[in-house]
Amino acid sequence: MTDHVSSVQQDEQQYDFFLYGTLCVPAVLAKVLGHKCKNITFQDALLPGYTRHKVKNEMYPAVIDKARTDQLLKDNPPNANEVNTRGTYVKGLSYADVHALDMFEGEEYSRLRLPLQTLSQPANIQELPTELVNPTAREGPAFKSSSVEDEPVDAEKKDMVEGWVYVWAGSLERLVPQIWQFEAFIRAKASEWNDLPEEWFISLPPDGELQPPAIEREGLQGEEEEIEDGDQSKLKGRTAEGFEEFGKGMLKHWAFRPGYVNLNHGSYGSPPRHVLNYMRDLSEEIESCPDLFLRRTYLPLLNETRQKVADIIGAEQGEVVLVPNTTHGVFNVLQNIKWDEGDIIVIYSTTYGAVAQMAKHFADVLPISLHIVSLTFPCTHAEILTATEDVLAQYNKVAIPNYTGQSRAEGKDGNHQRVRAVLCDVLASMPGVLYPWEKVVTLCKKYGALSIIDGAHAIGQIPLDVKKADCDFFVSNCHKWLMAHRGAALLYVPTHNQYLMRTSIPTSAGYESSKYPTPGGVRCWDWASQYEWTGTQNWTPLFSVLSAIEFRKSIGGEQRIMDYCQSLATEGGKRLKKKWGPLTSIMDTKPPSLSVAMVNLSLPHIPAPNDAADQVKQLCYFEEGMYEANCFAACYVHGGKWWVRFSAQVWNDLSDFEYVGKVLEKLCLEIKNGKYLEQKSVKP
Repeated sequence: MTDHVSSVQQDEQQYDFFLYGTLCVPAVLAKVLGHKCKNITFQDALLPGYTRHKVKNEMYPAVIDKARTDQLLKDNPPNANEVNTRGTYVKGLSYADVHALDMFEGEEYSRLRLPLQTLSQPANIQELPTELVNPTAREGPAFKSSSVEDEPVDAEKKDMVEGWVYVWAGSLERLVPQIWQFEAFIRAKASEWNDLPEEWFISLPPDGELQPPAIEREGLQGEEEEIEDGDQSKLKGRTAEGFEEFGKGMLKHWAFRPGYVNLNHGSYGSPPRHVLNYMRDLSEEIESCPDLFLRRTYLPLLNETRQKVADIIGAEQGEVVLVPNTTHGVFNVLQNIKWDEGDIIVIYSTTYGAVAQMAKHFADVLPISLHIVSLTFPCTHAEILTATEDVLAQYNKVAIPNYTGQSRAEGKDGNHQRVRAVLCDVLASMPGVLYPWEKVVTLCKKYGALSIIDGAHAIGQIPLDVKKADCDFFVSNCHKWLMAHRGAALLYVPTHNQYLMRTSIPTSAGYESSKYPTPGGVRCWDWASQYEWTGTQNWTPLFSVLSAIEFRKSIGGEQRIMDYCQSLATEGGKRLKKKWGPLTSIMDTKPPSLSVAMVNLSLPHIPAPNDAADQVKQLCYFEEGMYEANCFAACYVHGGKWWVRFSAQVWNDLSDFEYVGKVLEKLCLEIKNGKYLEQKSVKP
């Protein structure tokens, strides 16, 4: 959002705005602002000389001036009543309210100060007439002139005022070439607006309290029953004063196709438009002078990005480098360790597939072996720790730290076999469960093993302090829960372990050989500087981390985002458990210890697959069915039965769990009846 007239200063001043879209409904405005509008007055009003149009593939409108209207509607000019836009004039907004509105409107609008004509007296939230509660009640022509040009606006009239207006600054190609009517929007029942959250259709009672009425929504098999609101009160961080309400209203910040219900953020991440726009701008800057950027400009940005992610995980900049993804980072670590014959790498049965295969590769080509700790969830953290220590104690002596505080792994009873490293998740992928990773690190210290922590799902989902955890290596994807563009990840190596990391992957010009030193002088070896240039690459995904962190601050910050996503996953899981009843279970312990912003439920009705080939067919059927229903959640087999992992994010609400749950239950019944066997061969 840009402001081409003047800035709104952060002080105690009050502000006035003209609202013309969904914000005309006071209940929607209250949710965007995060309070009940008690100090705000409302007036029916008109914006002369501006027409209102639907933004393509979105649920909201935009206004444009006469010159742009003539371009957009050149083949179908508006009539006398359509050359002006009816809306609501609100007064008494705070600076925090303006910030919330700026975020709600997004970056495709400019905030302009324009003349308005008021059509009613000011009213507070407790005394609103019907036409201000329900904009569809505003009937008849409100501006008597046949043309704005015929009767110019007289700013000295008593009913003429000025107010801030969000005017469309984007391309006209994004607008539908016809006038947008609020009544068509609010009453559309068989359109793409059908999946608006119930709360957008609230009527305000006299006391100003917000109570959502029942509304009809189409389900997969006829009309869907009303969604109970019992668990919604438990969603933490859903509203915060000065910030947008989390839920479907946040979808405008993402580029999803209309109606897409994304409950699988955890797999690949989804950068917001703010990040996409930053990347486009940065790409244009790079291409405007590639030599300048790649020889000078990129390095300060790289160091700034390293510092920002280091701050989030509790590290120093010199201990953090950027890599394309977590798998790449783990390979960096395993490739650099000097393995000895008899060394053992410990992984878990839930270790991410590519990382597990990587560990097997090293065991194939080196004189080392692999030990896989088998776990079936749900299991307690205590059981995970016991299983881990059993393996460590089987091979290793209890280690004695040296003068640096570090310890070295030694085999028991003179045995050359020893656990050299434990590769542990912060949160496993599938099932999406939280590991007691910090306590696993403590066990590694006890037995002298290196702790390699796969935090692919960590940064942005849970608070982190790698210094306090004292892990030996830590890797995390920034393109998942931190909202950067894929692929972007960080690799943390504490200073005392950097001597183990002799080279980046691939080896860069920053490498310094002790055997063949660089001619022309002594160049000190430095671990982090080797990652400054590992070859020509596209820097924009890595630098998009800066924009992602900025966006997260603008919508309420890390803690608010984490609180909402975690509570939504919890309550969404409970809602489906209630829906599916005894046919399902939530993968968690009592008290809960496994679920954070991902919740796992066993799927109802469906039997276990007969074999691996049958599992692939059933998985394909699930995926194709969800693609057809315009939604996605990750389905997988664990412990001999089917589960689904839901990843909750700020654009989701409880109705998303209802919808995807209904899709999945339908597919489960069809698989049970053998319908999946009729599908054409599809590779997952």
